[in-house]
Amino acid sequence: AVNQALSGNLAEAINKITVSIDTNPTIAEYTVFRGTLLRQQGQYDEAIDDFMKALTKVGEDSKTHIDALRQLVLTYNDFAVECYSKSYFEEAISLLDQAIKRERNEKGFYMNRGDSFRMIGYLSFALADYQQALELDPHDWVIISRISLVHHQYGIKEYTNKHYADAEKCFTTAITCNAKIAQYYISRAWSRFMQKHLPASRADLLRAMYLDSSIEEGVMLAARLYPNQNIDSILNAKSSQKILNQMKELVAGESSTHDQVVLSSNTLAHEPLADENIAQYKTWMDRYKTKNNDVKVLLESRPTLNQKIPKIISHQKVNQQENTTCGWMKKYFDSKASPVS
Repeated sequence: AVNQALSGNLAEAINKITVSIDTNPTIAEYTVFRGTLLRQQGQYDEAIDDFMKALTKVGEDSKTHIDALRQLVLTYNDFAVECYSKSYFEEAISLLDQAIKRERNEKGFYMNRGDSFRMIGYLSFALADYQQALELDPHDWVIISRISLVHHQYGIKEYTNKHYADAEKCFTTAITCNAKIAQYYISRAWSRFMQKHLPASRADLLRAMYLDSSIEEGVMLAARLYPNQNIDSILNAKSSQKILNQMKELVAGESSTHDQVVLSSNTLAHEPLADENIAQYKTWMDRYKTKNNDVKVLLESRPTLNQKIPKIISHQKVNQQENTTCGWMKKYFDSKASPVS
């Protein structure tokens, strides 16, 4: 069976190891090996059954038990990845619940479940999972970017309900987490514009234009804030240079790895047509770490596995990188899997 597996003939390897299991059903290592092969074949239900059986055959301190448990949680994650890719987000959440129940120190499980919660509009649970992941790795920029995206989506909801001051606060928090997303500044600029805070709105427009001068919503807002001026004249104006220099310093001061994470988000729904200090990352992180107890309480209060979670909002504009996040984590966990010899 091992030779067949090494040669890539997984189906034949499964047949041969099944014969061995039928002959010696008490040997847990055989069952773990077959479960691993089934997992590689994408037969997740059967793999889970094998790992569960193996766990009952050996003591908790044995290497086989550790291997079986590790493979079990990885299988739950793999199964969740497949569900996520097919937009079965509620099923993905249930599977990740099982993985997290058995392994609470894998940040990727929380990230994947947070992604699934976010896709069905459960932003509070998504935020709680992202914060839990951040607690495990306080310097992971991918997690921080996820949190910024949730706050931006909160802002979208407030803006849609015409709560422009609350929307502005949400957008400010998103910017505090990730100050290099043009859409966040445009969203805050619109919320400030609706409150008639025109100088602050212009400042945010300039910040957004520095990052992406072609963003459609920025062009629409510029037509209102700067009548009869084109984008080049706005950016080249002497009055704009202070804001643009601040953005230049901000971008230059960020780690180059931050450029690798650019997340999409919903945009504001509005009819076509300030100047504040940007909080530093350390201050933001310290503030969120103090909320860990609140996060744990929220995680405990989330829906049980048997509850169907209603789809509160739909997300139509999701970046390809968003959709492949779980796939990326799958490769990450595969690389950590303990092979069974």
